Amino acid sequence: MKIVVKVGSNLLVGSSGLKKSYIAELCREIAHLKEQGHEVAIITSGARAAGFTYLGKGKKTQDLHTKQALCAVGQVQLMKVYENAFDFYDIKIAQILLTRDTFSDRKRYLNLRNTLIGLSEFDVVPIVNENDTVATEEITLGDNDTLAAMFSIAWDADILVLFTTVDGVIDKEGKLVERFDESVELKDLGKSSWGTGGIRSKIEAALMASKCGVKVTICNGNDLSNLTRFVRGESVGTVFEPRERLRAKKAWIAFLSEPSGKIYVNEGAEQALKSGGSLLPVGVVRVEGNFDVGDVVEILNEKGELVGRGIVNYSSSDLERISGHRSSDLKKILGYEGSKVVVHIDNMWLA
Repeated sequence: MKIVVKVGSNLLVGSSGLKKSYIAELCREIAHLKEQGHEVAIITSGARAAGFTYLGKGKKTQDLHTKQALCAVGQVQLMKVYENAFDFYDIKIAQILLTRDTFSDRKRYLNLRNTLIGLSEFDVVPIVNENDTVATEEITLGDNDTLAAMFSIAWDADILVLFTTVDGVIDKEGKLVERFDESVELKDLGKSSWGTGGIRSKIEAALMASKCGVKVTICNGNDLSNLTRFVRGESVGTVFEPRERLRAKKAWIAFLSEPSGKIYVNEGAEQALKSGGSLLPVGVVRVEGNFDVGDVVEILNEKGELVGRGIVNYSSSDLERISGHRSSDLKKILGYEGSKVVVHIDNMWLA
């Protein structure tokens, strides 16, 4: 079984810096899981706080270049703590620093998957963080909850544990939601001082992963036994039951890729897609954005509602020329023999 554990700054960082004893306990729990034959990856925060403590100066709120410098310094300190803790169990670790375009770029995404296969063969624990030293607004993931969900999908994980400082998702009456339902009204618990995500970011991440077949819990990380209990099948925290597992390519299209444009389709095309058909030029009514062959696009109906996403077989300029036309007319319009379909059903995810 593949297990992803996400631990945020609110658990890893105290007033005097990194909580080394907490990390030691976490590594002990993970060592026990590995003894049972499970594979485990850690999504960790704490680099900026570790850098702040190590340098002994600065403020909690800094401009971008100062934050990036603190993360560069702190990442070394953070990995030292993990390495020393896992040494007790003769477990080797690897550092993986990611940005959003690692997932959205198909080639980089496949390279990541290949790296993870190699680490698995060496029986190494991946320790993953966002690459804050190079991340800008355009490529940042925003919080490690999103990173945890994306990594779980890329790794084909079975379980994702999102640790927090409360028992799980709390409804507006203050009661724990044991099985998540999107209709539940939630209590706003805010954000932590060092962290970037609140409970809502965890819920969004959990929904993303569960839609790709990953079983997820949001639970209290102050009790690290929750990790082992959840892996054993116990109900811990707020559980998000997995849906049918998507094939790797469709999971990438649905949740990891970055759409380059939009294609609006008529009602007939929408119904054909939902019945398992491919998107034909005759069903396209409008094109937005600049995209090329092989890019991912959003497919929307005439009301602007998302129908799905797919890898397109035409550039935006060529698609504008053939929109609304039958496939038999394409060669006459374009001057070359193009694909009969705009997006093939095998390269499409339906919302």
